[in-house]
Amino acid sequence: MDRHLLLQGLEVTLLGLAGVFAVLIIFYAVTRLMLIIARKGKNKNAPENS
Repeated sequence: MDRHLLLQGLEVTLLGLAGVFAVLIIFYAVTRLMLIIARKGKNKNAPENS
């Protein structure tokens, strides 16, 4: 088996995994941000008990 070809395959695998984890981290951050924004908006619309 060609060592150069094996290293290229390993490089593609690592870049693919890095891309998947980057997308998961971005998705997590966007979801957290949307929850924070939703909670702030919910508090503004709550009726005041005076």
